[in-house]
Amino acid sequence: MGDGTETIRPIWRTPLAAALAGWMTVVLGVTLASGRLMEIIPGETILVLAVTVYVAPVPILLGWSFWAMLREPMTAWLAPTILLAFCGGFAPAIQPLRDAAAALNFAAHRTTYDAIAAEAATIRARGGPDGFVSGYRNGVAYRYRAEQPGEIDFPWARNSAFTEGIRFDDTPCIAGAGRICTDRGRPMLGHYSHYRIGF
Repeated sequence: MGDGTETIRPIWRTPLAAALAGWMTVVLGVTLASGRLMEIIPGETILVLAVTVYVAPVPILLGWSFWAMLREPMTAWLAPTILLAFCGGFAPAIQPLRDAAAALNFAAHRTTYDAIAAEAATIRARGGPDGFVSGYRNGVAYRYRAEQPGEIDFPWARNSAFTEGIRFDDTPCIAGAGRICTDRGRPMLGHYSHYRIGF
């Protein structure tokens, strides 16, 4: 017969704790790397990745957390609390994190962006049948009208949910009577701006 005592296992020593910590780490990592991930993962596949990382694990982890809490209520109540607190805190933090991701990806490609912009300004390339000059260099896709080399689009992603990228525009914009300046996105350094448009 036993001595009537029960061994209480701390929640942080369980597979559930490892799963929670791993998922939260992956969410933060994917969010901060989202700028680059959008460039290397094709169109609609990025949406599948987003659902796989951000949405699908939540009900699984929540169900697992409540099951653990029923089995070990003295310690396992921390699991659903931590999960819900992370989800609640991530919602307002996602925009600053996505802005940080955009800044990181922009900084990583800034040299290539500058080289493409300088080349477009000095070498008047002929456009294709559609009038656009486009290409791919050092992991960067670019596209601009042959007659407007000062306005270059560096697309990161385009799918059924949103389009995102960097826009270079060195043309002056002065608002006046009957003329307004179009929104070029969130200003970055120099003539660059970051745009994200949902459909």
